[in-house]
Amino acid sequence: MNLCKIEPEFQKPHGLFGKIVLQIAFITITLLIAHPQLLSGAVSPQFIFESPQVLEPLVARLKEINPKSLQSTMDFLGLQYPGPPIRVILAPTDSPPAQQAPEWMSGYALGHASTIVLLTDRVLTYPNNSLKDVFFHEVGHILAHRAAGGQALPRWFDEGLAMMAARTWDFEDRARLVWAMVSSTEVSLDELNTLFRKDDTSVRRAYVLAHAFTLDLLEHTSQDVPKHILAKVKQGLSFPEAFEQTTFMTPTQAEENFWSRQTIWNRWVPVATSSGMVWLTITLLAFWVFKKQRRRAAAIKKQWEEDEFDL
Repeated sequence: MNLCKIEPEFQKPHGLFGKIVLQIAFITITLLIAHPQLLSGAVSPQFIFESPQVLEPLVARLKEINPKSLQSTMDFLGLQYPGPPIRVILAPTDSPPAQQAPEWMSGYALGHASTIVLLTDRVLTYPNNSLKDVFFHEVGHILAHRAAGGQALPRWFDEGLAMMAARTWDFEDRARLVWAMVSSTEVSLDELNTLFRKDDTSVRRAYVLAHAFTLDLLEHTSQDVPKHILAKVKQGLSFPEAFEQTTFMTPTQAEENFWSRQTIWNRWVPVATSSGMVWLTITLLAFWVFKKQRRRAAAIKKQWEEDEFDL
Protein backbone atom coordinates (compact mmCIF):
# COMPACT_ATOMS: atom_id res chain seq x y z
CA MET A 1 0.00 0.00 0.00
CA ASN A 2 1.57 3.23 -1.17
CA LEU A 3 0.94 6.37 0.83
CA CYS A 4 1.19 9.64 -1.01
CA LYS A 5 2.74 12.49 0.90
CA ILE A 6 0.67 15.58 0.51
CA GLU A 7 2.67 18.81 0.55
CA PRO A 8 0.89 21.88 1.85
CA GLU A 9 0.30 24.46 -0.82
CA PHE A 10 -0.01 28.21 -0.47
CA GLN A 11 -3.54 29.23 -1.29
CA LYS A 12 -3.88 32.57 -2.98
CA PRO A 13 -6.69 34.75 -1.69
CA HIS A 14 -9.53 34.67 -4.11
CA GLY A 15 -12.85 36.38 -4.53
CA LEU A 16 -13.81 39.81 -3.16
CA PHE A 17 -12.33 39.16 0.28
CA GLY A 18 -8.98 38.20 -1.20
CA LYS A 19 -8.83 41.36 -3.30
CA ILE A 20 -9.57 43.50 -0.25
CA VAL A 21 -6.78 41.82 1.73
CA LEU A 22 -4.28 42.41 -1.06
CA GLN A 23 -5.34 46.07 -1.40
CA ILE A 24 -4.98 46.67 2.35
CA ALA A 25 -1.53 45.07 2.33
CA PHE A 26 -0.45 47.20 -0.64
CA ILE A 27 -1.69 50.44 0.97
CA THR A 28 0.01 49.58 4.27
CA ILE A 29 3.35 48.89 2.62
CA THR A 30 3.09 52.10 0.56
CA LEU A 31 2.38 54.19 3.68
CA LEU A 32 5.29 52.66 5.58
CA ILE A 33 7.65 53.37 2.68
CA ALA A 34 6.44 56.98 2.36
CA HIS A 35 6.29 57.60 6.13
CA PRO A 36 8.87 55.40 7.89
CA GLN A 37 8.26 57.29 11.16
CA LEU A 38 5.07 55.27 11.54
CA LEU A 39 7.19 52.20 12.27
CA SER A 40 8.50 53.89 15.41
CA GLY A 41 5.16 55.44 16.28
CA ALA A 42 6.48 59.00 15.70
CA VAL A 43 3.30 60.83 14.74
CA SER A 44 4.27 64.09 16.46
CA PRO A 45 7.07 66.49 15.49
CA GLN A 46 10.55 65.35 16.50
CA PHE A 47 13.40 67.78 17.27
CA ILE A 48 17.19 67.86 17.08
CA PHE A 49 18.63 70.49 19.44
CA GLU A 50 21.93 72.30 18.95
CA SER A 51 23.41 74.77 21.44
CA PRO A 52 26.56 75.86 23.27
CA GLN A 53 27.13 73.98 26.52
CA VAL A 54 26.19 77.04 28.57
CA LEU A 55 22.65 76.88 27.15
CA GLU A 56 22.09 73.21 27.95
CA PRO A 57 19.63 74.09 30.80
CA LEU A 58 17.39 75.83 28.24
CA VAL A 59 17.62 72.82 25.94
CA ALA A 60 16.60 70.59 28.85
CA ARG A 61 13.52 72.77 29.44
CA LEU A 62 12.50 72.57 25.79
CA LYS A 63 13.00 68.81 25.76
CA GLU A 64 10.46 68.57 28.58
CA ILE A 65 7.76 69.78 26.17
CA ASN A 66 5.67 66.83 25.07
CA PRO A 67 5.70 66.69 21.24
CA LYS A 68 2.10 65.49 21.40
CA SER A 69 1.14 68.95 22.65
CA LEU A 70 1.67 70.05 19.03
CA GLN A 71 -0.92 67.57 17.75
CA SER A 72 -3.65 70.21 17.88
CA THR A 73 -1.49 72.47 15.69
CA MET A 74 -1.03 69.66 13.17
CA ASP A 75 -4.79 69.04 13.13
CA PHE A 76 -5.46 72.77 12.73
CA LEU A 77 -3.11 72.93 9.71
CA GLY A 78 -4.29 69.65 8.20
CA LEU A 79 -1.06 67.69 8.70
CA GLN A 80 -1.45 63.96 9.22
CA TYR A 81 2.29 63.34 9.46
CA PRO A 82 4.82 65.78 10.96
CA GLY A 83 7.60 65.14 8.48
CA PRO A 84 11.34 64.89 9.23
CA PRO A 85 12.84 66.07 12.54
CA ILE A 86 13.04 69.84 13.05
CA ARG A 87 16.47 71.29 13.82
CA VAL A 88 16.38 73.73 16.75
CA ILE A 89 19.40 76.04 17.18
CA LEU A 90 19.76 78.02 20.42
CA ALA A 91 21.87 81.04 19.52
CA PRO A 92 23.46 83.48 22.03
CA THR A 93 24.13 87.15 21.22
CA ASP A 94 27.62 86.68 19.81
CA SER A 95 26.61 83.90 17.39
CA PRO A 96 26.27 84.53 13.62
CA PRO A 97 22.52 83.64 13.56
CA ALA A 98 21.85 86.29 16.24
CA GLN A 99 24.01 88.97 14.61
CA GLN A 100 22.19 88.54 11.29
CA ALA A 101 18.71 89.04 12.81
CA PRO A 102 16.96 92.37 13.60
CA GLU A 103 17.26 93.47 17.24
CA TRP A 104 13.52 93.09 17.95
CA MET A 105 13.48 89.46 16.78
CA SER A 106 13.59 86.66 19.38
CA GLY A 107 13.47 83.76 16.93
CA TYR A 108 12.88 82.79 13.33
CA ALA A 109 12.14 79.76 11.19
CA LEU A 110 13.67 78.54 7.92
CA GLY A 111 10.93 76.42 6.40
CA HIS A 112 12.95 75.09 3.46
CA ALA A 113 15.70 73.93 5.85
CA SER A 114 13.33 72.64 8.58
CA THR A 115 15.28 74.79 11.04
CA ILE A 116 14.31 77.01 13.96
CA VAL A 117 16.67 79.57 15.50
CA LEU A 118 15.94 80.77 19.05
CA LEU A 119 17.79 83.95 20.05
CA THR A 120 18.10 83.24 23.74
CA ASP A 121 19.59 86.58 24.90
CA ARG A 122 16.96 88.82 23.30
CA VAL A 123 14.40 90.66 25.40
CA LEU A 124 11.05 89.02 24.74
CA THR A 125 8.40 91.30 23.26
CA TYR A 126 4.87 90.86 21.94
CA PRO A 127 3.62 88.38 20.80
CA ASN A 128 5.95 86.10 22.80
CA ASN A 129 6.26 86.18 26.57
CA SER A 130 8.54 83.18 27.08
CA LEU A 131 11.03 80.99 25.26
CA LYS A 132 8.32 78.33 25.06
CA ASP A 133 6.04 80.80 23.24
CA VAL A 134 8.80 81.55 20.73
CA PHE A 135 9.39 77.83 20.24
CA PHE A 136 5.71 77.05 19.57
CA HIS A 137 5.40 80.08 17.27
CA GLU A 138 8.35 79.04 15.11
CA VAL A 139 7.23 75.39 15.03
CA GLY A 140 3.90 76.71 13.72
CA HIS A 141 5.77 78.31 10.81
CA ILE A 142 7.57 75.05 9.96
CA LEU A 143 4.36 72.99 10.08
CA ALA A 144 2.44 75.55 7.97
CA HIS A 145 5.27 75.47 5.43
CA ARG A 146 4.98 71.68 5.24
CA ALA A 147 1.18 71.75 5.03
CA ALA A 148 1.49 74.11 2.04
CA GLY A 149 3.95 71.77 0.34
CA GLY A 150 6.71 74.36 0.62
CA GLN A 151 4.77 76.90 -1.45
CA ALA A 152 4.89 80.59 -0.56
CA LEU A 153 2.26 82.05 1.78
CA PRO A 154 1.42 85.73 2.42
CA ARG A 155 3.23 86.97 5.51
CA TRP A 156 0.01 88.00 7.27
CA PHE A 157 -1.48 84.52 6.85
CA ASP A 158 1.71 82.72 7.85
CA GLU A 159 2.11 84.87 10.99
CA GLY A 160 -1.59 84.67 11.84
CA LEU A 161 -1.47 80.86 11.79
CA ALA A 162 1.75 80.77 13.83
CA MET A 163 0.25 83.05 16.48
CA MET A 164 -2.86 80.91 16.74
CA ALA A 165 -0.59 77.88 17.20
CA ALA A 166 1.35 79.56 20.01
CA ARG A 167 -1.23 81.59 21.95
CA THR A 168 -4.91 82.30 22.45
CA TRP A 169 -6.55 85.68 21.88
CA ASP A 170 -6.58 87.41 25.27
CA PHE A 171 -7.02 90.75 27.01
CA GLU A 172 -3.61 92.02 25.88
CA ASP A 173 -4.43 91.23 22.25
CA ARG A 174 -7.78 93.03 22.47
CA ALA A 175 -6.17 96.08 24.05
CA ARG A 176 -3.44 96.14 21.41
CA LEU A 177 -6.04 95.83 18.65
CA VAL A 178 -7.98 98.80 20.06
CA TRP A 179 -4.77 100.84 20.15
CA ALA A 180 -3.84 99.75 16.61
CA MET A 181 -7.24 100.93 15.41
CA VAL A 182 -7.29 104.34 17.10
CA SER A 183 -3.62 105.19 16.61
CA SER A 184 -3.44 104.67 12.86
CA THR A 185 -5.44 104.25 9.69
CA GLU A 186 -6.77 101.06 8.15
CA VAL A 187 -4.26 98.99 6.22
CA SER A 188 -4.74 96.54 3.37
CA LEU A 189 -3.43 93.01 3.53
CA ASP A 190 -0.62 93.97 1.14
CA GLU A 191 0.31 96.89 3.40
CA LEU A 192 0.11 94.57 6.39
CA ASN A 193 2.76 92.35 4.79
CA THR A 194 5.13 95.32 4.49
CA LEU A 195 4.69 96.28 8.17
CA PHE A 196 6.61 93.13 9.13
CA ARG A 197 9.70 94.57 7.43
CA LYS A 198 9.72 97.93 9.23
CA ASP A 199 10.62 99.08 12.75
CA ASP A 200 9.70 97.21 15.93
CA THR A 201 6.56 99.33 16.55
CA SER A 202 5.24 98.54 13.08
CA VAL A 203 6.10 94.87 13.53
CA ARG A 204 4.11 94.61 16.78
CA ARG A 205 1.16 96.29 15.08
CA ALA A 206 1.49 93.87 12.17
CA TYR A 207 1.42 90.87 14.52
CA VAL A 208 -1.75 91.95 16.30
CA LEU A 209 -3.55 92.79 13.04
CA ALA A 210 -2.51 89.49 11.43
CA HIS A 211 -3.75 87.59 14.48
CA ALA A 212 -7.00 89.58 14.60
CA PHE A 213 -7.69 89.16 10.89
CA THR A 214 -7.04 85.40 10.96
CA LEU A 215 -9.21 84.96 14.04
CA ASP A 216 -12.00 87.05 12.49
CA LEU A 217 -11.80 84.99 9.30
CA LEU A 218 -12.23 81.72 11.19
CA GLU A 219 -15.06 83.09 13.33
CA HIS A 220 -17.05 84.08 10.25
CA THR A 221 -16.24 81.04 8.09
CA SER A 222 -14.99 77.80 9.64
CA GLN A 223 -12.17 76.52 11.85
CA ASP A 224 -11.23 74.17 8.98
CA VAL A 225 -10.48 77.04 6.58
CA PRO A 226 -6.68 77.07 7.16
CA LYS A 227 -6.21 73.37 6.44
CA HIS A 228 -8.29 73.58 3.25
CA ILE A 229 -6.42 76.65 2.00
CA LEU A 230 -3.04 75.05 2.72
CA ALA A 231 -4.08 71.79 1.03
CA LYS A 232 -5.11 73.66 -2.14
CA VAL A 233 -1.86 75.63 -2.16
CA LYS A 234 0.02 72.34 -1.84
CA GLN A 235 -1.88 71.05 -4.87
CA GLY A 236 -0.54 73.94 -6.94
CA LEU A 237 -3.13 76.71 -6.66
CA SER A 238 -1.98 80.24 -5.92
CA PHE A 239 -2.90 81.56 -2.49
CA PRO A 240 -5.63 83.95 -3.79
CA GLU A 241 -7.20 81.06 -5.77
CA ALA A 242 -7.05 78.69 -2.79
CA PHE A 243 -8.47 81.39 -0.51
CA GLU A 244 -11.37 82.17 -2.82
CA GLN A 245 -12.26 78.52 -3.50
CA THR A 246 -12.29 77.82 0.26
CA THR A 247 -14.00 80.94 1.63
CA PHE A 248 -16.07 81.92 -1.47
CA MET A 249 -14.65 85.43 -1.34
CA THR A 250 -11.45 87.09 -2.45
CA PRO A 251 -8.82 88.22 0.07
CA THR A 252 -9.79 91.81 -0.73
CA GLN A 253 -13.45 91.10 0.12
CA ALA A 254 -12.42 89.38 3.35
CA GLU A 255 -10.26 92.38 4.21
CA GLU A 256 -13.19 94.77 3.63
CA ASN A 257 -15.48 92.60 5.76
CA PHE A 258 -12.95 92.60 8.59
CA TRP A 259 -12.62 96.38 8.70
CA SER A 260 -16.39 96.88 8.40
CA ARG A 261 -16.82 94.82 11.58
CA GLN A 262 -14.33 96.91 13.53
CA THR A 263 -16.92 99.33 14.91
CA ILE A 264 -16.58 101.27 18.15
CA TRP A 265 -18.87 98.70 19.78
CA ASN A 266 -16.75 95.78 18.61
CA ARG A 267 -13.51 97.51 19.55
CA TRP A 268 -14.24 98.80 23.01
CA VAL A 269 -16.96 96.64 24.57
CA PRO A 270 -14.95 93.37 24.60
CA VAL A 271 -12.09 95.19 26.32
CA ALA A 272 -14.32 97.06 28.75
CA THR A 273 -16.19 93.90 29.78
CA SER A 274 -13.21 91.53 29.90
CA SER A 275 -12.09 90.00 33.20
CA GLY A 276 -8.78 91.86 32.94
CA MET A 277 -10.52 95.22 32.73
CA VAL A 278 -12.87 94.30 35.58
CA TRP A 279 -9.93 93.52 37.87
CA LEU A 280 -8.12 96.65 36.74
CA THR A 281 -11.21 98.72 37.55
CA ILE A 282 -11.53 97.08 40.99
CA THR A 283 -7.85 97.74 41.71
CA LEU A 284 -8.09 101.39 40.66
CA LEU A 285 -11.28 101.81 42.70
CA ALA A 286 -9.66 100.29 45.78
CA PHE A 287 -6.64 102.57 45.32
CA TRP A 288 -8.95 105.62 44.99
CA VAL A 289 -10.83 104.67 48.19
CA PHE A 290 -7.53 104.17 50.02
CA LYS A 291 -6.23 107.57 48.88
CA LYS A 292 -9.51 109.23 49.89
CA GLN A 293 -9.35 107.67 53.34
CA ARG A 294 -5.73 108.80 53.74
CA ARG A 295 -6.67 112.39 52.83
CA ARG A 296 -9.61 112.32 55.24
CA ALA A 297 -7.45 110.95 58.07
CA ALA A 298 -4.83 113.62 57.40
CA ALA A 299 -7.49 116.35 57.47
CA ILE A 300 -8.86 115.08 60.82
CA LYS A 301 -5.34 114.90 62.30
CA LYS A 302 -4.63 118.46 61.17
CA GLN A 303 -7.91 119.67 62.71
CA TRP A 304 -7.04 117.99 66.03
CA GLU A 305 -3.61 119.62 66.07
CA GLU A 306 -5.18 123.02 65.46
CA ASP A 307 -7.61 122.41 68.34
CA GLU A 308 -4.63 121.36 70.51
CA PHE A 309 -5.89 117.87 71.15
CA ASP A 310 -3.39 115.21 72.08
CA LEU A 311 -3.33 112.35 69.59
